[in-house]
Amino acid sequence: MINGTLSKNKHFMGEAILFITFVLSLIGMAITDFSPLESHRYWDCMIVFLAIASIGLGWSQELYKETIFQMIVRQLIHWGATLITVSGVYLLLYTGRLNYESTGLIVELILGLSLFLDGRNLGWRISLLGILVGCTAIVAAYVEEYIWVILFVSACLWVVTYYLEKLHHKSRL
Repeated sequence: MINGTLSKNKHFMGEAILFITFVLSLIGMAITDFSPLESHRYWDCMIVFLAIASIGLGWSQELYKETIFQMIVRQLIHWGATLITVSGVYLLLYTGRLNYESTGLIVELILGLSLFLDGRNLGWRISLLGILVGCTAIVAAYVEEYIWVILFVSACLWVVTYYLEKLHHKSRL
C-alpha cells in the first residue's frame, strides 16, 4: 500500500513538473516579445529550475545506473551547456545580430532540444515535452494566434499519453 502511494506521488510530481515546464516556456516566449531585457533573467532562472527538476526526477526515478554524484554532474553539465548557449543567443541580440522576436523563438528551440536530449536519461515524456516545446516555437513563427493551436495539440498529446500509460500499466499487470 505504501509503495503504491509513493509510486503515485512520484508519477504526479513528474507530471506536474512537465506541465509547469511547458507553461513556463510559453510565458518565457511572451516575456521575450514584450520585455526583452527582463527575458534574459527569466530564461536563466528557468534553466536553473529545469536543472533542479531534472536532478529531482532522476533521483526519484532511480533510472541512473551510476552514483547520485555522477547523475548530478551529468545534469549540471547538460543544463550548464544550455545556459551557456542561451547566453550566446542573448549576446547576439545585444550586438544587434538578432531581433527580439527571433531571440524568443531561438531560445524556445534550444530549450526544446535540451528537454528532448534530457529525455534520454529521464524518460520519453521529457522527450515528448521537448518536441512540443520545439514545435511551439515553429508554430509561433507562422501563426499569429498560436496559443490556441498549441493548446489543442497539447490536449491531444495529453490524451494520447494518458491512454498509452494506461495500456502500458495493464500490460505490466
